[in-house]
Amino acid sequence: MRSWASILLLLLSFFHLPCLASKLDLHSTKPLVIPRDNVTPRLTSKDVAEIIPTNIPKDESTASMMNRIADRTFMRWFNSPSVRDSAFGRFATQTEENLKTDVVVEGEAPEDISHKFSVRIEAFQACAKLMYSGWLNAAVNYDAKASQADVQITEKVLHDKDLTLSHKNNSDQGLSMIGLAWSW
Repeated sequence: MRSWASILLLLLSFFHLPCLASKLDLHSTKPLVIPRDNVTPRLTSKDVAEIIPTNIPKDESTASMMNRIADRTFMRWFNSPSVRDSAFGRFATQTEENLKTDVVVEGEAPEDISHKFSVRIEAFQACAKLMYSGWLNAAVNYDAKASQADVQITEKVLHDKDLTLSHKNNSDQGLSMIGLAWSW
């Protein structure tokens, strides 16, 4: 610390400020303490890995990748505690909660099948989901950002096996699949 004080004294005298240099008492001068900044957010390599995708297909366009980065950045910002606890964050959360609806239609007799419809609209993620359970299990998902619809119908074939029919459709192609799934 004494070397810094000596350098300061030398600089003051060098710049023709002898009046300040002569009044400066190095023994009674307190050391300069620079406080640590704990308020400004810092980006770590983990943060960057959560924002920038590492699984980039070779045929992905630059615009598509930039959209993914912007979406991940916005979602990370929106899910941060400071935004979630703000008035805007509480409003957005309340809005998404209000856009969820479950409707159950019970059968007249106890052995009748009950039908359940669940509707979820996630406005800030540009997604809509409709689920049905009753005679079978069905789900329709629509992602407005990707302009993609996904329909899936599942029926229990045996006690541990499910027959699944699915269809995915986007602006480029449609893909239909049939599958047999079981728990093990």
